[in-house]
Amino acid sequence: MIDAAEPASRERRLWTWLLGAALLAAGAFALHSPWLSVHEIEIVGAVRSDPAPLIAASGVGEGAILIWVDTAAVARAVGEDPWVADARVDRVWPDRLVVEVLERQPVAWVEGTTTWMLVASDGTVLEIADEPGGGYLRAVMAFPDLTRGEQPADATWNEIVALAATLRGDIGGAMTVELLGSELWTEVFGHPVRLGYPIDLADKGRTLRTMLQEELPPGATLDVSSPTRPAIAP
Repeated sequence: MIDAAEPASRERRLWTWLLGAALLAAGAFALHSPWLSVHEIEIVGAVRSDPAPLIAASGVGEGAILIWVDTAAVARAVGEDPWVADARVDRVWPDRLVVEVLERQPVAWVEGTTTWMLVASDGTVLEIADEPGGGYLRAVMAFPDLTRGEQPADATWNEIVALAATLRGDIGGAMTVELLGSELWTEVFGHPVRLGYPIDLADKGRTLRTMLQEELPPGATLDVSSPTRPAIAP
């Protein structure tokens, strides 16, 4: 006896298979469709960094299939630029990739053995130059020459960076810090400044900033070697 329901069941299975195959084909077409390809790469926040060649070197460019883009890999590639502190990459459907960059902020020029190094607030070397530029504190300390992207674990280096970050702007940009004997000295706005040993320099910088807001005798020496007990010597 032939079960009348069996042909209907086979027909339903056939239609289910055909529908599944059609959905798979449509999905495959959509995933490889030029409508879902990268048509625009938007870079946000990049002022001194240059993410574009790093993005291209990671293998992502116009025409890449958006869903296959490894956003974490692109972010890592952009982060290879020493100016980049952090990077975030997002897909914006249907065809745009947005790369958002957070850049490091320079605070000091630090002298090396043969070069000068522009250093960020976290101690990372951003640029190398034969001579220091303007606008930032200069430290004449003869540190070893470093390369872009290095971040030395050196206590004195970090103290100098902390001082520069505290005094950035018009005060830090007017200062050259030198090691005379075992103590640091500088001069700012016509006042010699004794910083003392290279410790607690952020606190000393804050004390110096406060002192400079007061009316001081012309040419007076400012002693902040003890930041809690500053002194003024006419």
